[in-house]
Amino acid sequence: MNKGLFFSLILLFPIVSGVFTGHAAVAQTQPQTAPAPKAKTSAKAKAAPPGSAAWTPDVQRYLGVQEDSFRLVGLNRLSKAQLDALVSAAKNNISGDPRRHILTCGPATAAQPGTTRVLVTVAGDDPTGQRATEILQAIKALNGVQIVDTPAAADRALHVVIQEQTLGKRTIGYTASYVTATPCADESRKTDAELKGQLGTYTDPRGVDLANDLSRMFGQDLQAARSPAR
Repeated sequence: MNKGLFFSLILLFPIVSGVFTGHAAVAQTQPQTAPAPKAKTSAKAKAAPPGSAAWTPDVQRYLGVQEDSFRLVGLNRLSKAQLDALVSAAKNNISGDPRRHILTCGPATAAQPGTTRVLVTVAGDDPTGQRATEILQAIKALNGVQIVDTPAAADRALHVVIQEQTLGKRTIGYTASYVTATPCADESRKTDAELKGQLGTYTDPRGVDLANDLSRMFGQDLQAARSPAR
């Protein structure tokens, strides 16, 4: 099995809605001498090629990734469309600051012992639904997983964004990014919300076992979520 390269980042909660950093300038009196040469400023990073992913404030707000960590977690390897879709998925499912809103997480009814109810969503380059079917089948095959189709019925969620990789006019494979989460309800706003878990990317376009690799990574996420906090 060809295994893709995953870059994973465990995102912590609560989410901070915004961080404002103040910069104070200190004035100093200089003697009347020849002015010192101005310090050279470092050159700005080369602009990202058209169509490639670039950090934005929404990436930090909804994915929890700061600008200096953007390349570290592999998000720069995505296309702009793929990153936009990932941010959009998080934006549509995350509401408010958990410290300021009452969140009710998990279905109203308890699951069968040893069973985790999972919501899987797949977006991106999958016009026939084949990739979604493969991913759904692979996740369903995990031990103790029951697939559900609404956030209210899910204990855990997996959101996947797929992008087709081509060479000329020939498809050479698919890349994907994913976010895991715990579905919740925002009691204050009466909307769905999520507590983010793990963000990851699959960046090997020649990988032929994308669904199984995502399944393996999600299995590890489930094990961590099932383990009691220490």
